This record gives sequence, C-alpha cells and structure tokens, in this order.
Amino acid sequence: MSEKQINRKEFFTKVIAGIAGISFVSKNMTRLISSGPELRAIGDTGITVSPICFGAPRTNDESLIRYALEKGMNFIDTGRAYGNGNNEKLVGKAIAGMRNKVVIQSKIRLEENELASKGKGRKGAAEIRDTLSSKFEASLRALNTDYIDIMLYHDALDENLLFHQETMKFFADMKKSGALIAHGFSTHNDHMNLPERNNSEDFYDLVMVPFNHKGSFVHSITGSYFEWDQAKLISILTEAGRKGIGVIAMKTCSGGKYSPSADIEPSYKEAVIWVLQHKFISSASIAMVNFEQIDEHISWL
Repeated sequence: MSEKQINRKEFFTKVIAGIAGISFVSKNMTRLISSGPELRAIGDTGITVSPICFGAPRTNDESLIRYALEKGMNFIDTGRAYGNGNNEKLVGKAIAGMRNKVVIQSKIRLEENELASKGKGRKGAAEIRDTLSSKFEASLRALNTDYIDIMLYHDALDENLLFHQETMKFFADMKKSGALIAHGFSTHNDHMNLPERNNSEDFYDLVMVPFNHKGSFVHSITGSYFEWDQAKLISILTEAGRKGIGVIAMKTCSGGKYSPSADIEPSYKEAVIWVLQHKFISSASIAMVNFEQIDEHISWL
C-alpha cells in the first residue's frame, strides 16, 4: 500500500471488495521464520507465533527488528500511539520483503476528546466508527501492508466503550473484509473486569495483560504502580484459555529477576520462563532495545 492519501470511502470499498493482496489471506495461515523456536497458537485464531514477541515501541532501529526475525521471532508488537505513528512506520520498513513471514500486532483506541457524544445515540456510534476507521487506515499505511494480523483496542479502560455495539461491529467488519485476522484488547490489571467480561461475551479473540511472577510493576515512563490479585488473574486467564481466547503477556520482566529455587541464580530469563510455563500464555511481549537483549531472550528457547 502506498503512502498516498486515499479517502475513507475508497479505502473501505476496496477492502470489502477484496483488493489484491488481501483475498489470499487465510485465517488458518501459519507464518514461519525458518529454524526458529516452536510456535504457539494464539487461542483459536489460527495464528501461530514465537513464544517471545518483539516489543517494538522502545526501538528506533529497524535493523534490531530484522535481527530479531533472523533469530527466530516472528511476532512484532507495535501501536498507533507509539511515536505518533512513527513506530508503525519503523516496523513497516523493517519487515519489507518478508511480510508473509511476520505476525504484526498493532493497537488503536478511542480518546475522550474524539467522542463528543460519548458513544450515545446515532451520532455517538458514527463518531466511534469514523475514529476507529481513520486510525485503522492510518495503521495500514504506516505499516505498508494490506492487512494486519492482530489489532487491539489499546489500553482499554471503559467497559462501555470496549463492548460498545459499534466498537465490536467495527472489529467484526474488519475481520470479514480480510483487512484483519484477529482482534482483541490490551488493559492493565486494575481493570480485570474487562478480560473477565470477555470470557462471558466471548467476542474478542485475545487479550494482552501485564503478567509476571511478582504480581505488580512500576510503569517505566509514568512511574505509576500497578498490582493485582495473582490468583484471580490466573483464574480469569485460565478460563480464557479454555474458551480459545489467546493471552499475550506484557510487563513480563517488570517484576524483576526471578529464581525458581535457591540453587538457580535469579534472572530475567527465569522470569520469562515463569510466565511461559502457564499454558494459557500464547506469547510474552518484551521490549528489547539492543542486540544483546535479543540474544539473551532467544538463546534458551
């Protein structure tokens, strides 16, 4: 897809009609990087990914992403909000020539100042639709792709917006069109009601939540402290796994180093292993900022 601006009507007309490059995408297509680690299924989506996901938001070096792919990771996490869209552009450049071997997860969200009608009535529904459509289109252009493997509603806070009829209809329509393979949402664990409700609604294909051995973390940018009821969260995510809902872990290293026993040196490696040993986890997203960190995390898989 070129960077040339197209109007939204033209964009969705092309998508729904099945433009070249989208129609061949199958929900059950497996994307592989040769000689990589054993892949894991993301719930019932048909998508399989490396146990470690390259968290791209903190890097501005596309060679770092390519290196991670060469080492066996096939899963990249980015988002429209990171670097005002520049992180998506970086990912798009990094995967040029290997799009069908890479699983891209991006994120979009609704901001309060974008919803004058607060989602109420026909006007509110139109505002939701137009905002999500515009951001989805911008993500496609930035990533230089005709489809996105996974799109998440980013940092969900408001249950009413996340499960708003128009929000869910938008994601469902994007899947039907072929421009999207799977949808989900990310949230922090003071909002456990959201993955819990999704277990009941059974709408979103996957969830992305903080999960580590400590049951808490301090946000590296805002300094905000988050903690959760570990037993409750594991129960919710176990139920999600039983229902075929994928789970992507974040903040996996934010709980610090971990050791399973006195004779093993605490390390981030062990912290990630603790996360991945839970059967409901599809992949652990880790923000990596240098080649050494990639080598550290991929070497033991």
